[in-house]
Amino acid sequence: MVADVSWHSLGIDQGFLKAMGEVDFHGSYSEAHSVGDFGGDVLSQFELDFSYLTPNWYVPVEDLASIYKEFYGREIITKGTITDCTYLLFLELHGERLAVAKLFPTYASKSPFLVEKFHEYFLGGVDDMAFWTNNIFEQMSQMLENGVSGCFLPENPLFINCTRDHKDNYISKHSKNEHQKNTTSLLLKTFEKNITYTERGVHFNIQSWATNSLRFINRAFAKTFWRVIGTTHQKSSKYISKPVSSYFLASPYARLGWAMISADINQDGYEDLVAGAPGYSTLGHIQIGRVYIVYGNRSGLPREDMDLDEKADQVLEGHQPSGRFGSALAVLDFNEDGVADLAIGAPSVGSQFLIYRGAVYVYFGTKGRGLASQPNVTITCQYSYCNLGWSLLAADIDGDQNADLVVGSPYAPGSGQQRGFVAAFYSYFNRSNQGLLSVEDANWMVNGEENYAWFGFSLHSCQLENATLLLIGSPTWKNCVKCNPSSSDVRQSVGKVYGYKPPSTKHWFTITGNKAMGRMGLSLASGVMSVAGITRTVLVVGAPTTDSLSSISFFSSVLHQAGLALVYDLADSTKPSLVSTFSGDRRFSRFGGDTYLSDLDNDGLDEMIVTSPLRTNDITTVLLGGTAGRVYIYNGNQSSSGNVTDHCKSWIYPCPEDWEQSRFGSSVITVKSEKKVSKVIASGCFVTSVYLTYMYGSASQVLLSALQPCNEETPGNVSASKLG
Repeated sequence: MVADVSWHSLGIDQGFLKAMGEVDFHGSYSEAHSVGDFGGDVLSQFELDFSYLTPNWYVPVEDLASIYKEFYGREIITKGTITDCTYLLFLELHGERLAVAKLFPTYASKSPFLVEKFHEYFLGGVDDMAFWTNNIFEQMSQMLENGVSGCFLPENPLFINCTRDHKDNYISKHSKNEHQKNTTSLLLKTFEKNITYTERGVHFNIQSWATNSLRFINRAFAKTFWRVIGTTHQKSSKYISKPVSSYFLASPYARLGWAMISADINQDGYEDLVAGAPGYSTLGHIQIGRVYIVYGNRSGLPREDMDLDEKADQVLEGHQPSGRFGSALAVLDFNEDGVADLAIGAPSVGSQFLIYRGAVYVYFGTKGRGLASQPNVTITCQYSYCNLGWSLLAADIDGDQNADLVVGSPYAPGSGQQRGFVAAFYSYFNRSNQGLLSVEDANWMVNGEENYAWFGFSLHSCQLENATLLLIGSPTWKNCVKCNPSSSDVRQSVGKVYGYKPPSTKHWFTITGNKAMGRMGLSLASGVMSVAGITRTVLVVGAPTTDSLSSISFFSSVLHQAGLALVYDLADSTKPSLVSTFSGDRRFSRFGGDTYLSDLDNDGLDEMIVTSPLRTNDITTVLLGGTAGRVYIYNGNQSSSGNVTDHCKSWIYPCPEDWEQSRFGSSVITVKSEKKVSKVIASGCFVTSVYLTYMYGSASQVLLSALQPCNEETPGNVSASKLG
């Protein structure tokens, strides 16, 4: 029931299906509901491992019937009803395990929001539901021990409160407005019941041949498929898969590597690794989050396997329930004392009160001692659902040559719903005297234009003509010219990128996507590349849910949500021009999920790194369940312009595989050292792994993270492998 409330937006605003309807279904809750309810089951079966569930159930029918009778004062729920209903649940569970994952392409194509936000959405995503389930369970346990005297017990369980402090916040429950058809008896007649009756209950079991036969069919299909076309799918010689070291956490679902950044934190002249784990929990403290700091040296980051809880050089921990401390990171000298400071986003602070205002914490650095153990400055937001601290950036906004703190809040209301805003707080010396700031204290601010446009979802900056160009992504912006925003004529989530030259608050240029559901602007990067023999300052924009065209010999097909990375020339800063396009090669792979540019080979040109975090290991995996993820590195001396991946020599295109040098990845950074380039990749499972790879003879290390769910509940880790 707790999960049902936030998922269906019952008595609350902007729950999961409400937002899903606004973003993907032209504002239609009913359409989102019809896709989301079953689609959530499909996504769970596709991504997660449910093998731990027993094929046998025991239901204490006699005891349950007695409880219901005592509760109602008479027999309303019969033993037969309990048996039939629980058996139906049993069949549905195992039916989903057997076949539902195969429907992933159908539901993923209907709603990118469902796939992207199923776990992380702040109100009604799986992480949020897990927090609320635990929260209400604790309150129920206290009531069982101490009674309900003094407790406020509304119909909506999210507002249960035994302190009366928040009774006035209760909002009457909304009805679902759906007619619930009683299909129990009809469905049960279809199946031959496999039930064993005992004196006080019943045993259900499912025959082992059912699961074993489906596994056999899946393996046979995959084997036959690759026998036919496997010769065309050869692994690149540049394929990297073996790490040389691993940084990990034993805590499940910690999401280590969700955010990463590099900077010289300890002032020794070498860059260090800062990694956020916003899902980190301890007993009784759910998703409080942690940030880990690992010091580098002249040889780079430590090449050893280590548990960061035990061996990290410094650990910072959040204190707010489900605050998700560590969701975003930025390094700057906020108090201008010559020592680096660390800003940390905790966008879900206030979740226990259903306000999700968020917060940003700034930890001052001290020369020779590292960062303070407690935040010196806390920035808050006065708006409900503000989610302050979703994105952070260090950039010079006031033109004094010192980086300022830029904060993105894509879910903030902004005089509407989820329009978003971006605010900047200038760095200056007496910041040390200001322990608490509010968004109202911001020195610079710009707002989104449309409801549910998520303005500020991504942030980036670069220097052009000795001035800062601030880039802001609004990936769910709708293309609506003189039309009703809820009209079916609107192209949903085409995305938009805004370029600003602060301190002016008027945008300098905009780049608008042209593909519905393409999510252009989800990731941003800039640097210097040579394209078709011309050295250019470029902007790379990820559009990870854009469809692309695939060709096998003379046959063409559409790769839904394969993704694009678009390269723009910034020579004319008022009107960037598109010079190159790179396409994903697998359906639903989200190529362009993150982008990054860095000079990896010391030739003065930046290599382009593009992640494809949902890319499967092979084509059959899309049908059979599971995701892997991959990262591609493209040489900065690009020989051609136009659609680069259509110029492949292979008879299958697009083929980024020809350029690929590593796997996994949903975020990318570099770490400088004297001797090598390291690549750090955080790898999924919600508990996250981060892989560290080295490239010798260069001056930086590359860090990449992947946070997609996998099929085992394993602790997160950071691994390293060698690039020749």
